[in-house]
Formats: sequence, structure tokens, C-alpha cells
Amino acid sequence: MYPGSPIPEYAKFDDPLWTSRFLDLANAMVLMGGKPKLIARYTGLSQKAIAERYKRLTGQEAPAGRLQQTQPRHYAIPHNRGGLDWNLQAATFSSIYLKIEKALDEPANRGWLLLTAYQAYFRLTDSLQQALPKLSRISLNNAYDLMTHLGYGQGRKSAPLRMKDCDDCGASYLVITELEFDHQSCPMCAIQRRFQMLVDNAEKICSTRQCKPDLIQLAAGS
Repeated sequence: MYPGSPIPEYAKFDDPLWTSRFLDLANAMVLMGGKPKLIARYTGLSQKAIAERYKRLTGQEAPAGRLQQTQPRHYAIPHNRGGLDWNLQAATFSSIYLKIEKALDEPANRGWLLLTAYQAYFRLTDSLQQALPKLSRISLNNAYDLMTHLGYGQGRKSAPLRMKDCDDCGASYLVITELEFDHQSCPMCAIQRRFQMLVDNAEKICSTRQCKPDLIQLAAGS
């Protein structure tokens, strides 16, 4: 289920012109696993009504708990619950979100913007998830948390997170604005360095053991 054309920021749930669009937005956010409090914030539906939609649309109870609220470094710096691949996932969503926002002619309902960006991110990373089943993609609730850290409108100037383009590989990645940018490394480059280290180590081992070239290719993932 796709969110369709933008819902403008001024639209209200109780306006008959927009009620059906907000209901569609709520249904789509339910199917993407949004928490009732998050969906209620942007659609005007009560959390009770959203919980009922969960049962009807998914056959499951609505996810409980508060909205996601973590420190900005959770998305920009590797930690024990998320490594470099997690940082790349967060950067991918953030890049999509900011590009969609910039392309709009007028401010949109932030729930619509959040869902549209998240669905685009989800489709983009779907083949990667199939190839690497253990890869952790960010959830819609993580995406909401990221959206708040990126700021909105004029508030973006003082937001705790921003995107930076890597001078070496050109990839865009998240940085913490209160820290020196030069001390925050690109996760794509870091992954490339680790990969090259594995290949170099495999070559060293094989040079001492007279391994076949096929083993080096295997270490390189080819």
C-alpha cells in the first residue's frame, strides 16, 4: 500500500476532503509496523482505533511501548547493538528522506513524508535483505527517531544529525553536528578497509601455505 500524492501540512483529519487520505496513511503505517502513538500523531486516529486496525489488517496485536527515542550517535557511530552496516542503513533512509522533502513544492504532513521515504528505503534495500538475511534494517519507528534527529525546516540548522559527503568514496553518511566532522569516518570506506584487510590476510596465509588461487578468490567473496 503506497501513500499516494502528498498530504499537505495544513490538511486535517476531520476535513472530509482529506479524511480518506489519512485513513489510507494509517493503514499503510500499520502494515509497516508503526506504533499506535506514532500513527496517531500524524493521522488524527485514536490509539484504540489504530489497535483495532492492527488486528483487522495483520491479525496481530499492535506493538506496545513508547516511541523510539535514542541518542543521535546510535545512528552515526558503530556500537554493540549496531555496526557499520547499521550506520549505512540509517544513512540510506536519511538520504532518501531529505531528497523527497527537498523535491516537494510545499510542506507535507510529516507522517506522509516519513512513510513515503521509509517505503522507498524498504524497496531499495529489499534485494540486499534477501541476499543477507541477518542484515538489520531500520524499522519505521527507528525512521521516525531519525527524522526527529535530522530536524525540520529552520530547526535543521541546530539538528543533532546531518549528512556529509565522503571526500574519498562520495557516499553520504550521518555525522553528529556537535563533534568534529573530520573525526567521524565514512562507514562505507571503513567497510572497504575491513574487506581489503581480509583479502590481504588471506593472501599472506596462502603465500605461506601455497594455497590455490581459488581460496583467495573465496576470501574476496568472488
